[in-house]
Amino acid sequence: MMRNCFLVLGLLAATTTAARADDEDGNLYACKVRTGQLSVTFKPQTDIKDLATWVMGFTCKNVILDAEAEARVPRVTIMAPNKMNTKQALQLFVDAVEATGLKVVQKNNTIIIKLGPDMPRSCPTVASTSRSSGGDVLVAPPTPEAPAAPDPEDEELAKLMDAGIKKTDDTHVTVTAALVDKLLANPMAMAKGARVVPAIKNGKPDGFKLYAIRPNSIYARVGFANGDTIHKVNGFELTSADKALEVYTKLREAKSLTIDITRRGKPVTLVITIK
Repeated sequence: MMRNCFLVLGLLAATTTAARADDEDGNLYACKVRTGQLSVTFKPQTDIKDLATWVMGFTCKNVILDAEAEARVPRVTIMAPNKMNTKQALQLFVDAVEATGLKVVQKNNTIIIKLGPDMPRSCPTVASTSRSSGGDVLVAPPTPEAPAAPDPEDEELAKLMDAGIKKTDDTHVTVTAALVDKLLANPMAMAKGARVVPAIKNGKPDGFKLYAIRPNSIYARVGFANGDTIHKVNGFELTSADKALEVYTKLREAKSLTIDITRRGKPVTLVITIK
């Protein structure tokens, strides 16, 4: 059963699907131009930044996302039941973004996402007073934004993790198969739980390093810490995304995962048991 290697799948989701990894040449983002058919399932209310990273991942085009455009339209829902070629996938991306009122401008090697023509930029509120001949200008503080409503799906996943993860100590944890099934059904939840980048040592691949781990993510819950570098899973080395996929294939029926990592310069072994 494939569910028993959810950790490796999460690594793949974070390094290849979400395309947020450094490549072996030290580039911030990895991509691979694709010519075949694509099949993708988007989570409802997909983050616009994740969508931009997705299109970059198969086109290898630079993407510029206007900060105010992201703030104005942070998420979009896409339902794509059929496989598509890369041209259709790119058009789907453009249609989805422009359906929100934003504008997509395509150049030779760049995609620009900016505010649409009917979406003027916001202006700060400015008040002035004359305390001296020069006249002081006082800028009113911005009105605080209302906190975003909690994502019901994230809340449901948090409850499942509360019930489905049992830590014996800092390096041993048991995870229920039901929780693994839920995570596999929503790989984007794993992808956004941490930033995963290939580690390079002496010019050679040296596993995957974890950054920006969210406190309530599956990574944090099973014992990973920011800065951890994962070298092996059940003795198999993780030297590239392709190697991680190979390891995933070999371990898809594993009942236990032994993960060798380096933490602050010292070796640590995490053991995750799936029941």
